[in-house]
Amino acid sequence: MRQYNRIMFRSLFRVKVSDRRTGKLIGYAGDVSEDGLRLICDQLVEVGSHMELRLRMRGRDGVMAQVELNATCLWGRENPQSGHHELGLQLLQPGNEYVAFVERLRLERGIPATAP
Repeated sequence: MRQYNRIMFRSLFRVKVSDRRTGKLIGYAGDVSEDGLRLICDQLVEVGSHMELRLRMRGRDGVMAQVELNATCLWGRENPQSGHHELGLQLLQPGNEYVAFVERLRLERGIPATAP
């Protein structure tokens, strides 16, 4: 059972996910929660891989939010309908910036905060 409710995105391009070291766009977040995210991308990643990521999103107020985090790939699969790959990522020690990022999304959508 999930510890946190996930925030789903209707627009695939809402939250951009890049490799923190190279700055290269990897894909987009399909959903996020306080301890993980589903990444939609073109390349399959090996389960167990460590990833250094940067998430970027423009809020409704026009302000760009950016947060850096480390994650491990728990699962990966190809979505036969879209042809994209979906990765389930577990965050490694998400910091206060990421928690604030998710809280901001919840506030913008009127979703109540969840407690662990």
